[in-house]
Amino acid sequence: MDQGLAALFGATVGVLGTVAASAISSGATRRQLEGQAKAEHFQWRRQLRRDAYSAFLAPANELRSVLKMAARALIGDAPDVAEADRRLQIAQDQLVRVQAAWAALAVEGPDSVEQAAHSVHLGLHSMHTTLLAWRDSSGAPNRNVNFVERHAVEVTMVSERLGSFTSAARAALDDADLPSSRRS
Repeated sequence: MDQGLAALFGATVGVLGTVAASAISSGATRRQLEGQAKAEHFQWRRQLRRDAYSAFLAPANELRSVLKMAARALIGDAPDVAEADRRLQIAQDQLVRVQAAWAALAVEGPDSVEQAAHSVHLGLHSMHTTLLAWRDSSGAPNRNVNFVERHAVEVTMVSERLGSFTSAARAALDDADLPSSRRS
């Protein structure tokens, strides 16, 4: 073989080897960058969900506390209707906040968390409605025993629903820690 042709052949093989190594290296780098971008996006989405869950849970717990204080104002021989009215107005404002937080949470999902939040919202709304009816019947001869009992049941129900929401939210966030290719 001619020396010039051998040199040309050697140079061609060298160039092809360099190009192949570069292509392999860039492909690996691209896959690594794509994996990193997916992991960062995943963490970003998880943080959004966590924030939405917290933004719902805080006003829901505050609303439950305000409603319980309104009930305390209505209990007894001399109910403090003015205090109950004040608490019920605060509760109405809080109910709007809970509704808005639930709407934001519904977008973030998943369905199990949204449904648990909706259940909490309905329970809080029911507590508010019961207390309004209780206040309106203040001074009834039976001392509003039915409303007292109903309120007690609703307090327990809302507490259970808040626990279910917290568990569903935690499970959704724990599930979000695993990339979709690793979930079983």
